[in-house]
Amino acid sequence: PSGGVCVCVCFERFKGCVCFATRFQNSWFRNQLSAGFWFRNSALQAAAAGDLDDPNSRFQIAELLAANGRTKDAADQLTKVVELDPLNGEAHFRLAELLEHPDDFDRAKLLLEIALDLLPEDYRPVFQLANLLDRGEKTDREGNFIRDPDHGSARRYYEQTLCLSPEHGPSLLRLGSMLQQDGDVRAARRHYELAAKVEETSGEAFLRLACLARAEEKQAEAKKFLSLSAARDETKGKALLERAELLLEQDKIKAAGEDLLVSLEAFEENERQFRETSNVAAENSNFARARHLLEKADEARRSKAPVLWLLAKIKTDAGEKEEAVRFLDKAVATSPAFAPARYELAVLLDKMGRGEEAVSQYEATVQAEWAYPEAHFRLGEIALAADELEKAEMHFLIVTDLKPAHRKAKARLKKIATKRKAVTKKLK
Repeated sequence: PSGGVCVCVCFERFKGCVCFATRFQNSWFRNQLSAGFWFRNSALQAAAAGDLDDPNSRFQIAELLAANGRTKDAADQLTKVVELDPLNGEAHFRLAELLEHPDDFDRAKLLLEIALDLLPEDYRPVFQLANLLDRGEKTDREGNFIRDPDHGSARRYYEQTLCLSPEHGPSLLRLGSMLQQDGDVRAARRHYELAAKVEETSGEAFLRLACLARAEEKQAEAKKFLSLSAARDETKGKALLERAELLLEQDKIKAAGEDLLVSLEAFEENERQFRETSNVAAENSNFARARHLLEKADEARRSKAPVLWLLAKIKTDAGEKEEAVRFLDKAVATSPAFAPARYELAVLLDKMGRGEEAVSQYEATVQAEWAYPEAHFRLGEIALAADELEKAEMHFLIVTDLKPAHRKAKARLKKIATKRKAVTKKLK
């Protein structure tokens, strides 16, 4: 009716469209259209409201850009919105959400504090501020990345979030973990039970409830919670891994093996998805988000190591040593710092007569985890057999430091002392 032009922007992902009128009065926007201003990953041409001196028009553009992953461009538009309309609480909040780089910590914090004042009944800026302070990811004066979390302030904002939105799952989970760290297991369980009723956080909540049940040796209850958690894609891998551990304790080998194989597939799928979304974020110059997603992908990759380790143990018990070695090689490649897999591989190679490879893995075990007495003890035995007394003594002393009551290590130290006396006497 106003003589404007209606432009339809269709989103393949969302199966819908957004329509609005524009008069194309702004030269900037006309130039973008004539230059073929296309949203990445979409087969459509973007358009936005005509007068970019109008904050609402710019806000619409920002939302479209953000929805398509162009967060840097969206942040630029929202910065203009905040300048044009300093009392726009939603713009302050959305801009703070998009400022994920550690360099922007102080700016995001300030924007969220303003949003709190402008949107006093909205839980979103309160939670976002809690999360920002809880992570504490920022840069120092020299530009170095640091983590300096303020858990105390974060906790108060999480509590404030629950006052505004009592069923906010992420806040319930985080407060539950804080209470559990404080030793208040009862209060932590209450928070997890509430979080389990929220679809977004139910998987993680069931997983934590299972951990509490296992700590109290309530295995049937733990298994129930793990089964519920395994039904959620985001926690499927972790839940099946823990359920497999439980089944192994009950000597249900076949069922445990099946859970482990599905868990492995779940972690591989999680890693793939995180890497894909990280690449998309990097292509859109959102390097902070790309880094966070890459960290999640690496976490999913490392999570495969204990799965492979347990599969190897099952194969070892079944006498399939070569298959066990194959699983352990994969576990070590997946997570070089996972010491149990390295030690298991070393023991297996030792028994198969592959001495040099075994020693290499024992040494890699103590490099990954210095306080690993079993690996030190075996290295001490190997050194003692080769008459490398000083090296053997070092390893056995480490064992006795870690386990003062270790009888075998003490006996070996006495043997070394006896050998030294004999050598000294012979020299005299």
